[in-house]
Amino acid sequence: MARLAYSVLWLYVFTLPWENVLLIPGLGTLSRYVGILAALATLAYVLTSGRVRLHWVHLVALGFVLLSVLSYFWSIAPQDTLERILQYGLLWMFFWAIFVVLEAEGPIRRIMSAYVLGAYVAAGNTVYNFLSGSEVVYQRYAAANFDPGDLSFVLSIGIPLAWYLALRETGGWTWLYRVYPLVALGVVFLTAARAGLLGVAVGLLFVVLTLPRATWQLKTLTGALAALALALIPTLIPPESFSRLATLLDEVSSGTLNDRTNIWLAGWQVFGEHPLLGTGAGTFGASLEGHPWFRQWVAPHNLFVAIGAEMGVVGLLLLVGLLGGVAARLPSLPPLERLLWASVFLILMLACMAQNWEWRKQTWFVLGMILAHWAALSQGQVRPERRPL
Repeated sequence: MARLAYSVLWLYVFTLPWENVLLIPGLGTLSRYVGILAALATLAYVLTSGRVRLHWVHLVALGFVLLSVLSYFWSIAPQDTLERILQYGLLWMFFWAIFVVLEAEGPIRRIMSAYVLGAYVAAGNTVYNFLSGSEVVYQRYAAANFDPGDLSFVLSIGIPLAWYLALRETGGWTWLYRVYPLVALGVVFLTAARAGLLGVAVGLLFVVLTLPRATWQLKTLTGALAALALALIPTLIPPESFSRLATLLDEVSSGTLNDRTNIWLAGWQVFGEHPLLGTGAGTFGASLEGHPWFRQWVAPHNLFVAIGAEMGVVGLLLLVGLLGGVAARLPSLPPLERLLWASVFLILMLACMAQNWEWRKQTWFVLGMILAHWAALSQGQVRPERRPL
C-alpha cells in the first residue's frame, strides 16, 4: 500500500506544472482527479499501516480549512465558498500526504524530479503555442489554459529543484536537470511576465551560489549553456516581450502593477468592512462586484489581500502561522537543503504577492516538501554533506 500511495503521489506531482493543459470537458483538470486518488491512497496506507504522522503545522493548516468551512454560513457568495472549501480540503490532504508518504530522501528527490519533468511538459506546450502563433494576449505566450504570470512562477519553482537534482543525482536523466534552468528562462521570456522574471532570478541565483559544489564538467556545461542563452534568447524571443519586461522597474516605482495596487486597496477596504471573519472563502471577486471602482468580478492578485478580505484577521493569522511554521524549519536544515528550500520559498512568496496562490497546488506542494524534507533529515533518515556554502 505504501508503494501505491507513493506512485499515485508521484503522478499527481508530475501533473501539477501542466494541469491546465489537459482539461476533461465538464469535469475539470486531470490533476484534480489524480489528487483525489492520491488522497484515497494515502488514507488507505495510513489505515492499513496504523502509522499516523502529523506535525503541528498540519493542525494550523487544518484550522485554516475549517475556518473556510464555517465561512459558508456568512458568505456573500455561498456557491463560490463551497467550491473553495472543496479545493482547500483536497489541498490539505495533499499537504498531509507528502508528509506521510515521503519519509526518506530517495522518495523526496524522485518527487522533485516528477515536478521538473512535469514542468518540461508545460514548457514544451508553451513553445508549441509560440511556434504556432497562439497568443494568450498580444505577443505573450503560455501553455494551454494558463495565465502567463502563473506559468512563469510554476516554471521558476522548478529551477532550484532541477539544479539540486543536478548536483545530487547521477545517471542518464541528469542532463534534463542541468539544462532546465535555461529552458525555464527562455519560456518565461515568452510569457513576458515581469513578476515571474523575478522568480527566475531567484532560481538562477541558487544556481550561481551553489556552482562551487558542481563538478568541473557541470561548471563547463553551465558556462556553455549561459553563453548559448546570451546568444539565442535575444534572437528568438519577440522584441515586445523584452519591451514589456523592461518596464518592470518603472511599474514598481511609479505604476499600478497592471492595476494591482488599486485592486489591493479595494480589497483592504473590504477587509476594513469585515475585519474579523471576512466575506467568505473564495468570495473576493464577488466582493468587488459592488465596489464603486470595479463593479465586476476581479481577481485579487495577492494572497494576503485575498485572505484578509475573504477570511478576516482570523484567517490571516492562521495563514501566517502556516507559512511561518514551515519557514521556521529552514534554519535547521543542512546548508545546501536550506538554500534550496529558502530559494523555493522566496519564489513562492513572490508568486503570492503577485497572484492569489492560496488555492494553487504549487503553494501546498512547496510547503509540504519543505516540511517533509526537514522531517526526513531531522529523523536521521539521511546524512547529507554538510559542507558550508
